[in-house]
Amino acid sequence: MGLDDARLVLLESNNRAMQRAVATARQAAVSDLPVLVVGESGTGKSTLAAAIHRWSPRRDGPFVRLQCATLASESPTTRRITRWTRRFTTPSPTSQHVRAASRGTLFLDEVGEMPLDLQAALSRLIAADDRPGGGGLTLKRGDVRIVAASARDVEAAVHAGRFRQDLFFRLNVVTIVLPPLRERRDDVAVLVDRLLEQVVKRNGGRPLAVTSEVRQALVEYGWPGNARELVNVLERAVALAPRNTITMSELPDRLRSRPDTASTSPHGSLEELERLHVRRALAEAPTLREAAAALGIDPSTLWRKRKRWGLG
Repeated sequence: MGLDDARLVLLESNNRAMQRAVATARQAAVSDLPVLVVGESGTGKSTLAAAIHRWSPRRDGPFVRLQCATLASESPTTRRITRWTRRFTTPSPTSQHVRAASRGTLFLDEVGEMPLDLQAALSRLIAADDRPGGGGLTLKRGDVRIVAASARDVEAAVHAGRFRQDLFFRLNVVTIVLPPLRERRDDVAVLVDRLLEQVVKRNGGRPLAVTSEVRQALVEYGWPGNARELVNVLERAVALAPRNTITMSELPDRLRSRPDTASTSPHGSLEELERLHVRRALAEAPTLREAAAALGIDPSTLWRKRKRWGLG
């Protein structure tokens, strides 16, 4: 997975927390130290991980992404059977990813979702140095640089027994926290213009403007799906705009309708705001996948939220 200049727009900010995060990433990029990027879904963790690789001396090497959440879809029994079979056939997916990332960067996306049994194997692999690692692999210090990302609070998961402490300490050498888009209000208007230009160019369309009402709605919206949700909303608007201007008619209902009373209450929790937003998205979209796309999150993440909140 590479990084083009268009995606770097998501990292440009006037927000101090975001500026601090990017500055830290640039400083850490020149070393081989493991980096852990944390933040809500859609805040740009994968973009920053790719940027760290691009800014590093390993930029000419491969950038390999391992989606850890997909590993959680298999049961421990299935994984044991799969590993036993692969002993006589092909290397494990993790071994394949590490081999592919040799002299480059291995990006562990959503590492907080990795099952405990695989966490143990990964921890041993990182600590292997010149000793044999999993699947007969030898991981030498410096051969592979590791960048991990998680929307989950990994330290809290350690205390809850859902994440190995030894692996956390090995990944948590340099930690970078990305702020949610709702805390970057001053960035939204600029992002709208820059991202809209990219969406139009990518789709081979004509230049589009947005009305002042649309711009105000985009700035005031809470963006629970963060930058990814903003991109999805703009892509939808570009596809539906009949003329040269995007109006309120091209925005999803959740941006056009008056917020629920509970969501405007100063006593409402962030989780309650998110639950209401997810409920609306599920009601508007015909499928779970389309609802996840509208929210700017993975279907597996939406499935877990729906199950936790009993949204049916």
